[in-house]
Amino acid sequence: MKAALFGDSIWIDQVLLSSLKPQIDAVVKSSETSRRFAHNLQALDDNVLARHLVEHVFRIRMFRPLDMHATKWLSMHAPDAEKAWAAYARSEAVHDRYFLRDLAAMGLGRDKVDSLRPFAATAALGAFISEAMDHYGALPVVLYSYWTEQNSDVGSADVIALTRDRFGEAAVRGAQAHRALDEREDHADEVTGILTHLIADQEDLALAVQLLRGISFWLSAYFAELEEWCAGNSLGAEAKSAFAVP
Repeated sequence: MKAALFGDSIWIDQVLLSSLKPQIDAVVKSSETSRRFAHNLQALDDNVLARHLVEHVFRIRMFRPLDMHATKWLSMHAPDAEKAWAAYARSEAVHDRYFLRDLAAMGLGRDKVDSLRPFAATAALGAFISEAMDHYGALPVVLYSYWTEQNSDVGSADVIALTRDRFGEAAVRGAQAHRALDEREDHADEVTGILTHLIADQEDLALAVQLLRGISFWLSAYFAELEEWCAGNSLGAEAKSAFAVP
């Protein structure tokens, strides 16, 4: 077990965020779709919003076994962090149910979702994390959660508002519940706190930055694939008036 040399979640957070900001900027610039998510949400097609939510379901399912593997690793190598991570992972593992309800309200039932396959970039992200865990233990999957929690803090409220305008209140109840849980349990700070048990020195910190770059690379690839897929395919999601009664 490593004893955290830094042990300061605020300091680690500042260092990782300073590295993550240019990475997120690069993701934003990687495709027209990612630029619209960041700067021009109203320009997004309904089909993009729906397929983006489907891929979110797929990522949650894909990360369940990786999160469980991280829990086992922490129990052996960083037991002080295991309880917090296990609680966080259990919470996240069932959140696909929230988004499946939202998709159903868009007219996309579970059978339709299950008939689709994850994007190649989504699968590649999971493979990247899995392979990195073989070498670096729980750190890669905790860093993925760090990336997603930071991004959720910044952008999810606006995406929820747009989805409500396009598809109606019933299509965002799951996303709203997910966001409320993240805020209530302070998931962003919780994940940062877990990282203090995994980042013990400058070498670990440099590795964390490198792994975040890999995660950002595959998320850039994801947005490019989302754009390409939606240009030639439609899920048939049912847009509604902003004032539609669910």
